[in-house]
Amino acid sequence: MVLMKYRNRNVSVNGSLRKRRKMKRLTIPEANSLLAAINMQVGPWNQLEEVGDHCSAPGKRVHYQAPKDGNALLNFAQHITTWLPKGEWRILQIDNSTSLDAVQENQLGRILYGPNHLDGLCGDKTFLFEFGHSPQLDKNLELVISELVFTFLLFESHVYFASAGSKNGRYLGVQDGFVYLFGNERSMEDAGHLLKNFEQFPNKAPDWIMEIIVERENGQA
Repeated sequence: MVLMKYRNRNVSVNGSLRKRRKMKRLTIPEANSLLAAINMQVGPWNQLEEVGDHCSAPGKRVHYQAPKDGNALLNFAQHITTWLPKGEWRILQIDNSTSLDAVQENQLGRILYGPNHLDGLCGDKTFLFEFGHSPQLDKNLELVISELVFTFLLFESHVYFASAGSKNGRYLGVQDGFVYLFGNERSMEDAGHLLKNFEQFPNKAPDWIMEIIVERENGQA
């Protein structure tokens, strides 16, 4: 079981919920058919890239080095996950610069496929998370994605996350322990607020995590 800790409390995604969550592997053509709606595609290095007139100029992205402290890194990942817009799906894309050893692959495989999965990523690089089936499943998918952001930052991997709501060019990149917040000029102000809020409270979980904790303590999740 993967645990997400906040002080003396745990927020976890248990095995039964993992079995019911909506996640599946995609081929590149399948991914591109979805990404076309947000003017993106899988590039030749298995990276996510914008296409057409929507490509982000250098001034339309912010990069930020993730903290090294474990608790701060976990809280940082939970904050950064909120950069992705809401939507009926999210895509995780692992590019060819990511090099993982067997132990790291096994850890990621268990986050993605469930605690009983022992075969790593099986060569898969593209994953679809489907939202909108129920509020409880959606919240657990959010937890899984934040766990993935945390783990990819820890392993200094190269990955991208995009959402069905990323039509304004707002998506997330992780490279070598840095996050890249992509978006249009207007959203760069949001990026500044998001990072400033984390810097002010680096050891405090974001509100959406606290809401899940309260719901579970009250038996609502």
